[in-house]
Amino acid sequence: MRLPPGVGAPVGGLGTGKIDFFADLTIGNLTIANNWSRPVAALRGFHLVELESGVFLQGDPLRYSEYKYPVRTPRSIEAEALYPEVRYTIRGPDFQVRVFSPFVPGDLVRSSVPAVVVEVRGKGVVALSFQNIVGTRRWGRVNEGYDGYVSGVVFRNPKASQADPAYGEMFIGCRGCRWYTSYRIWVPAPEGMMENTRDLSLDVLERGSPSRYEIERYAREEIGGIVWAEVDGVKRFYITWFFNGRPSHYPYGHYYENWFNGAVDVAEFVEREQLDVKLWEPRSWIEDMARNELYVLSYSWLTRDGRLAIYEDPQITLLMNTIGSMTWDGASFALLDMFPELVKRMDEYFGLFVRGGEVPHDYGEESLDEPIYGSTVEVRWKDLGPTWILMMYRDYALTKDLDFLRRNFDRMAEVARFLESLDRDGDGLPDHEGRYDSSYDGTNIYGAAAYSGMLYACAMKAMAEAARALGRDPGEFEAALERARRGLSRLWNGRYYIAWDDGRGNRNDSCMNSQVLGEFWCEALGLGNVLPENVDRALQSIYELNYRASRYCTVNSARPDGSIDRTSDQMRSCWPRVNFAVAAHMILRGRLREGAELAWKEWSTISSRYPYDVPSKIDADTGDRFGLPFYIGSAAAYLVLWAIRRRGLDAAQVASMVEGASGTRAA
Repeated sequence: MRLPPGVGAPVGGLGTGKIDFFADLTIGNLTIANNWSRPVAALRGFHLVELESGVFLQGDPLRYSEYKYPVRTPRSIEAEALYPEVRYTIRGPDFQVRVFSPFVPGDLVRSSVPAVVVEVRGKGVVALSFQNIVGTRRWGRVNEGYDGYVSGVVFRNPKASQADPAYGEMFIGCRGCRWYTSYRIWVPAPEGMMENTRDLSLDVLERGSPSRYEIERYAREEIGGIVWAEVDGVKRFYITWFFNGRPSHYPYGHYYENWFNGAVDVAEFVEREQLDVKLWEPRSWIEDMARNELYVLSYSWLTRDGRLAIYEDPQITLLMNTIGSMTWDGASFALLDMFPELVKRMDEYFGLFVRGGEVPHDYGEESLDEPIYGSTVEVRWKDLGPTWILMMYRDYALTKDLDFLRRNFDRMAEVARFLESLDRDGDGLPDHEGRYDSSYDGTNIYGAAAYSGMLYACAMKAMAEAARALGRDPGEFEAALERARRGLSRLWNGRYYIAWDDGRGNRNDSCMNSQVLGEFWCEALGLGNVLPENVDRALQSIYELNYRASRYCTVNSARPDGSIDRTSDQMRSCWPRVNFAVAAHMILRGRLREGAELAWKEWSTISSRYPYDVPSKIDADTGDRFGLPFYIGSAAAYLVLWAIRRRGLDAAQVASMVEGASGTRAA
């Protein structure tokens, strides 16, 4: 994907934090120091420069300088982003630069290395600089030269305490690098302050620096280091970190602490192993979309004891591994393909917090131990239980781990019986109470609802199949499924399942895009369908009404005449995570063109505006984002590619079915 101006592409591994790289090869929004929800927006001192010519390999090396002055920059820079890497083509001078964090599906250690590799291809003498950000406060920061298997500058801060999120160390360097420790970044200017670039010259660097440089007491400095080496072909520079503090919001430690002793150790490992990215190379916009939307993994925790969680969003809710409406439940499809044991562990972890059959909404607010049971505590959410049952059955069905199913069946059955108890009027479906009691937590839904009802029915189907697999009696779950079928049939109007009906004359007869999300789960897991005769007609109605209601995305709820349902912000918005699941469902059903068109409409809006900050909601009227930023559900885009692979199809051929969409980026 061509990286739009002003948009940062996150580069970072599982649970390590990330650095955003912009189209002009500048950086920002660092979250590598246990500061996922409090990024360092503007980081001065990062530069890449060819020293012999004095040309910066960046479009705006003074991006964060108050005072601007002339510097030499390339004739042009083009940037292609493909999580977790960005590829730059630089002209005048001619270089190619690739920045990436290693990612190796099936290998958790090599996918969670706290490192960014800056791979430079060309000919010249290239220098890389970076600021010492160890310790939240500047006082105490120390730069030390290091010579070993790799050489460079180590950043430390002996004044920082273990309670400081930025407690630890960093390293910049390379194999055979020379180093400079006394880089003073922020200096007085004729007007205000300016970023110092005069040290980034061979004349200054050749004079040398002390082996140790520190901020003097009472001084207010920003200091960094510079490393440089001759490049004739390909040279790898490393930015590595090791933040092993125990701040109050993250007392868990990092997975990488099990394998490394410090930042230099990390750099040496990456250099010796020549680690790289082992994800698919896109041949179409579908593959490009599926890979780039994995970026939410850079907002993940991977604890020292191997637990993984992704922020629902890292700025507002701060909730970890939220489930419902294709949030963690959607993102984990991709992770199940790559790290199946990790997903099974985290899905099973939800079961520890089931209380009286009620499944929590998440693990907690920046916590893995304080779950929240929906954002409306007065009522029980109706979609979390069936979602968790389907996640657990999926983990069994796609990995064939019968021991996993046996270990968790009784807890799943407890949840199923609790859900059945929520049917107050005997229509076979859990009853909504009109108090934001589902993932549509800003919308009043009453009585039987298509979205939660179909999830419940498929969950009962999964429970029956699970019972058979374990040699148990499936009777109670089959009976619940039959009752649910009758309840859902009363919501069917011949074209689609209406949104909800309370059985007392109140109803919303709109067409929701999530009405057959349960059927998607059933189809994806090889369970057949709940009501097979209605699936294709419902998907056709979603295409005719919801898809066509907005030029930007597929609206959550459309009126029978095709207009947008405006009963709530959630109904008039588009949820990309649900729409990618709908597109995947269409593809599984053989409705390839419709599925591709629906996914393309969503992706063309996202990729042109906010590819690495996909919100929880898109405004169907304008295409603008609103709701929660950097939303966990973005990774559900992978479902489209998953469905194509599931059917044994070629992604490029399916992608070509969309008129006007071609190549590996949005037109």
